[in-house]
Amino acid sequence: MSLVHALTTEESRFRRWTLYLFARYMEMPLLVLGYHLLRGRYRRLGAIHPVRAALSWTVAMPFGYLGDTARAVPTPQVLALIDALEGPIAVGPCRCRAAHRGCNHPLETDLVIRTGVEAWTHAFPHDYRLVGKDEAKAIVSECSRLGLWQMVFVHCPVHEHNSASRGLAMLRGEPGNEYVICNCCRCGCVPYLLNRELGQRAYPLLRGPYTAQTDLARCTGHGGCVTACPFGIRTMKGGKVHLLAPCFGCGACVAACPQGAIQMREA
Repeated sequence: MSLVHALTTEESRFRRWTLYLFARYMEMPLLVLGYHLLRGRYRRLGAIHPVRAALSWTVAMPFGYLGDTARAVPTPQVLALIDALEGPIAVGPCRCRAAHRGCNHPLETDLVIRTGVEAWTHAFPHDYRLVGKDEAKAIVSECSRLGLWQMVFVHCPVHEHNSASRGLAMLRGEPGNEYVICNCCRCGCVPYLLNRELGQRAYPLLRGPYTAQTDLARCTGHGGCVTACPFGIRTMKGGKVHLLAPCFGCGACVAACPQGAIQMREA
């Protein structure tokens, strides 16, 4: 076990301390900066190549590899994860939407889990409240109905980028560095925007434990999955859907296919 891994395990006091400091002092300023440089009031400045390069190399890249990133998880598996969790769950305002106020999607959708509960309820005691598993699952289900998808965020993901098995271990309820289930949207999720605008190398999202597989024999070229995919990796070619890049595994395409031609399978 490396020193970094030893310092960032679920039981580590160092992890709990850094997670609290991140919640209390770092998260909101970073979200405000990222949003306004990419989509908000400073977007013209953020479109300048040297500024974008500086954002990538000095903020997004070190943070995505060492500080905080996420993996997409299909809604049914998120519901199963909630059932498998031990310990309290708390809900509060989506940190991205609360930071920039530039999105009209539901606000109280931030489901902190494991050591995230301790960090965020201590940092913002008036914003977060404890909820049962049924209410947590109802929040996820409603967000999914509204077209949002779920990403589970990981603190100190240094070992996660080369570990394809961790996502499945997470879904089995095994403790890890996951601390929040976010209900994400294209217009307001800042980590998603960083990944889309700056690229996977600059702000790497983790590949999910599931991937979408399309039965081309059943695909009729409806195209709903192309529109539904938030990562823009699906396209139509010859009347059938094809992938332009590896699937992140959010599962948004499944509900969009009226023929039921898409299934999520273990990556």
